[in-house]
Amino acid sequence: MPKAEGNALPAAAAAAFIAGASLHLPLGYLLRYARLDLIPRPALALVAIPIAAVIALGHETWIRGRLYGALRNAVTPGAAAPLAALAGAFVPLAFRLLLFPVAGVPFPLVFGHGLLVEYALSLGLTWLALGAGSTQPGAAALAAVWFVRLCVGVRFHGAPVPLLELGAACAAALLVAWVLAVPLAPHRDRVLGAA
Repeated sequence: MPKAEGNALPAAAAAAFIAGASLHLPLGYLLRYARLDLIPRPALALVAIPIAAVIALGHETWIRGRLYGALRNAVTPGAAAPLAALAGAFVPLAFRLLLFPVAGVPFPLVFGHGLLVEYALSLGLTWLALGAGSTQPGAAALAAVWFVRLCVGVRFHGAPVPLLELGAACAAALLVAWVLAVPLAPHRDRVLGAA
């Protein structure tokens, strides 16, 4: 594969991931289930965006780089990606619960919804790192998702928005798998061959 395509494909997958992960915002707005506010807490955004970028880089390097590599050698083919994705969901979940509390909703529901969303996003980031052969596109994508989260305040007007967010997270992971179908094919074949 030429170098330009090798760099363009992971970038396209990262862009697709960001677009998919943010899809619930315009859909919720257009369907009138959400109100969007641009930079609702400027001080938080100003402080948290650089911190989120640094954490995203370290998180991706550790989870998708080291942990996935260790799991890949320790578990059966096909189990490393879901396990690394599960491990990678908890730091974003903790920040999500800390920075964006949801008033009036039972904590187990908020926790469960957040875990499902973060797991789907984490699985997409795992596939992105696997298909790109690097954690850099995933770190950039994760930082961009947090940039959007910190800069766009969402006020829900109904139950469909959390479902839209979960659907958007799943769509983000599926978009990555679709864009990187060719680079992921050897890994898929290895998993299916081991079954």
